[in-house]
Amino acid sequence: MACILVFNTARSDEPAVTHSKPQDLTGMSLEELLHEEITPISVLGSHTHLKGGWMIGYRYMYMDMEHNQSGTRDVSDEEVLSRYPVTHTSMTMEMHMAEVMYAPSDSLTLMAMIPYEDFVMHHLTRDGARPRASSDGLGDVSFMGLINVLGDPRAKGQRLVLNAGFTVPTGSINQSMDGKTLEYSLQLGSGTWDLLPGLTYLGESEMWSWGGQVLGTVRVGENERDYTLGNRYRLSTWTQLKVADWFGPSVRLDWHAWEDIQGADPRLDPNRNPAFDASKQSGARLDLLLGLNFYAPSGPLKGNRLSIEGGVPIYQNIAGPNMGVDWLITLGWSFSF
Repeated sequence: MACILVFNTARSDEPAVTHSKPQDLTGMSLEELLHEEITPISVLGSHTHLKGGWMIGYRYMYMDMEHNQSGTRDVSDEEVLSRYPVTHTSMTMEMHMAEVMYAPSDSLTLMAMIPYEDFVMHHLTRDGARPRASSDGLGDVSFMGLINVLGDPRAKGQRLVLNAGFTVPTGSINQSMDGKTLEYSLQLGSGTWDLLPGLTYLGESEMWSWGGQVLGTVRVGENERDYTLGNRYRLSTWTQLKVADWFGPSVRLDWHAWEDIQGADPRLDPNRNPAFDASKQSGARLDLLLGLNFYAPSGPLKGNRLSIEGGVPIYQNIAGPNMGVDWLITLGWSFSF
């Protein structure tokens, strides 16, 4: 929270007036402006920069799944094994993401995201075996433009940002273990060029900032294995309290929905494993997430930001039986200059 000292020159005997926050941010430094606009770490494509500004960042995402669901109902291992010769008992999903942002103008910020993914899934078979499957490697690289279409990026208030991006099919769709192709959920990419359209609303007051975002992933074409992952839709809304110039907690609701796979990988037998069934890969989930955001406004660490956000689903509806999410967390660091 920046402070400025304002002198009233109308009468020399009147004291200077101190405002806790400026009404007009145009006189602030680039670093101060960047600090004023804080959004939760997991909201992709919501943070913009002023002309000539750069940002480099890293985020770590972890998701834990310890149960199977069919619809909104939990399903036991025994129930799954009565229908399939194998069931999943747990799965973890980790992602390391490098980010670069650059603003060629006040109204346009460009960003690139390079993910490295690490998936582990544990199984249980009817004969009691407990095989473990894993895959890791480069995911699909993303590029996005953030276009300020409403509001002044140099002034406090409300803004509307258009998100226009795409993904490059750099992630493998041929992950296997012991010569056997792994589940759709253990593949590292989509195998298609995908579009990332969206719209982000940002607002702020003296003590609060808030926003909302709708973001989609639209699949284009069919990959080399004769299938197309389902489109994905995401709707987030959040608010954050500006406690101090270096700290702000946040709360967010995050809705995800995804469609079934079109086509099917001929290497996967849907009668053996529910995660092999292309017609049972859709679902929806609503997450409640709490965040802590730290910023260094001065000193040797000036321009650095550290954020953490974690939470649990408060609603899930999974086409299954398939793995449901138990909890998730994101850690992020960035440096703006």
